[in-house]
Amino acid sequence: MFTKSKVKSQKSKVSSQKSKVFFLLLLVFLNSSFVIRHSSFAADLPTFYGQEVVVTAARLPRLSSASPWDTTVIGSAELQGYKTVGEALRTVAGADVIAYGSLGSLTTVRLRGANSSQVLVLVDGRRINSPTLGMFDTGDLLLDNVERIEVVRAPLSAVYGSDAVSGVINVITRPTRGSDKIVTALTGSFNTHQYKIELNGDNLLLAFDQLKSDGFRLNGDYLASNFYAKLAQPSPLGEFSADYNLYDAQKGVPGVPTSEADRASATEPNDRQTDRNTLASVGLKSDRYQLRVYRNNLVQRLDPYIFGASTNETAQTGLEWSQNFDLLGGNFLYGLEGREDHGRTGFSGDRTVSNLAAYVQEELPLNDRLNLTASLRGDRHSVVGKSFNPRCGLAFQAAAGLILRASAGTAFRAPTLNELYWNDGWMFGSAALKPEKSFSYELGLEKELTERTSARLNYFNSDVTDMILWETDQATYLTYARNVGRVRSEGVEFELTKRIEGGGRGFINYSYQNTVDKQDVNAANVGKQVPYTPREKYAVGVVYGGSSLIARHVGERYATADNALKLSAYTVVDLKFSRQISNAIELDLAANNLFDEKYSEVAGLDPGTYAYRNYPMPGRNISLGVTWKI
Repeated sequence: MFTKSKVKSQKSKVSSQKSKVFFLLLLVFLNSSFVIRHSSFAADLPTFYGQEVVVTAARLPRLSSASPWDTTVIGSAELQGYKTVGEALRTVAGADVIAYGSLGSLTTVRLRGANSSQVLVLVDGRRINSPTLGMFDTGDLLLDNVERIEVVRAPLSAVYGSDAVSGVINVITRPTRGSDKIVTALTGSFNTHQYKIELNGDNLLLAFDQLKSDGFRLNGDYLASNFYAKLAQPSPLGEFSADYNLYDAQKGVPGVPTSEADRASATEPNDRQTDRNTLASVGLKSDRYQLRVYRNNLVQRLDPYIFGASTNETAQTGLEWSQNFDLLGGNFLYGLEGREDHGRTGFSGDRTVSNLAAYVQEELPLNDRLNLTASLRGDRHSVVGKSFNPRCGLAFQAAAGLILRASAGTAFRAPTLNELYWNDGWMFGSAALKPEKSFSYELGLEKELTERTSARLNYFNSDVTDMILWETDQATYLTYARNVGRVRSEGVEFELTKRIEGGGRGFINYSYQNTVDKQDVNAANVGKQVPYTPREKYAVGVVYGGSSLIARHVGERYATADNALKLSAYTVVDLKFSRQISNAIELDLAANNLFDEKYSEVAGLDPGTYAYRNYPMPGRNISLGVTWKI
């Protein structure tokens, strides 16, 4: 039987082990001669941080170091060992990933303190946020067809429209290339199995992925299939492309545990969820213009514990045109967009809204060291009316290896279909809602410290007004959606990156954010920290090819708006090792949550007692995979 002293001793040993890992990572980072002597056929070509070509911030290919807007790139080598986009975003500075458990659980992402519906998620530059829910579950985006992810932390409504209040996450799929035939098989903890097939030719890419897991909790099982096809065909007018993605998943929804002591238990042991998402597009693209039509269908069926079965179906159809040309000594870009959002739910009914938009952007070199980017977009929503959003950014090369940045802009979020039309007899949406609005600015610098080392420091400040909250009338106890909220967020982000000989990199990043409720339906919440926004988080790691050792720390944060419930800080260490056995075979070993940290990222209510309990995250889990390149 364990005594308190023995338990304390064990915790001390684990803490000591984590300290050793941090120390090791720092040594590796500082020692420029460190090299991992193996190669991986899945590794990226080496690029120095800040020298990557990014496409999201300006909607055109640009060097990251020359952009006024801070962008983090997660390359294909760093994506190895992860299964979903949500998992891969956990070490990004300024990003707060919140998951309700392991595979299949809801996983949302916040940027710089904003909520998940104020973050626009794109796939190859086209939006996929749900018209009814406002956000997208990043746990439903598997990585088998993903080339890289770009995260831009800045208001981008001036070029992307609604939802890009705090930034944009752009998931960029793999191009068609060569004649690769790749088969992957993986097995791991919680009876997890994954099988992937990729056929990639000069003009056609086919990828199939099946992922199954029993989970670590009662009713925590997950079974998903993901099929992706892309056709790219050169033509005299440009490259013609078409793509189709089908994601089909069956999930258990366990709810919170029945007690904190029994993490594997479930208060909702019979609840099930089925997701079926299809994303498709057809387009024509050249260096100067792009034309694209896309269609997103998101279908979610739940069998909840209290309300009975319900279905949430959405269909989003969009048409986009953009063209760029030289003007006034710079590059001028304009674009036109039309979109129709349709949703059908049990409580919002069968509803359709539309949005028309036009935007312009000029990138102008004022001299050989100073570049100005200015953008303006106008959106006309069929229900909430017009919204105009400008932005302006400067990138100044103050000295050799030193870049200063400054940017400012406004952004907006249009109400979701649920917020406009919800009616369950107790809660009511409102077609009179206005869009949420924000004004944000940012100051930053990037310094090349040595030939291999670069540092970035950014300060940001954001004020979001007219936030849509649900307010209860104390006389009737009915609840209505109203524009009555306001949140202010400010903070700093620091990133230090060092290139390792042979194509790897070491990194340290630190984020501090102060996100405060300034106006609320409940006066007691004013002045409090916004839930699930830790003041501090940091990560340190080494990545080389498919191998990595990463430690990430998330500080204390509140789970309720009145700050009465606090979630503990946690530190998680993940180890991934990739070894090429031959020219055709590669082995991948992953040990996630290496020190078996007990932690939670979100709290919820017990449906029977209405007591708050934490959703547990998985403990140590190990997987082994083998990849054949045929």
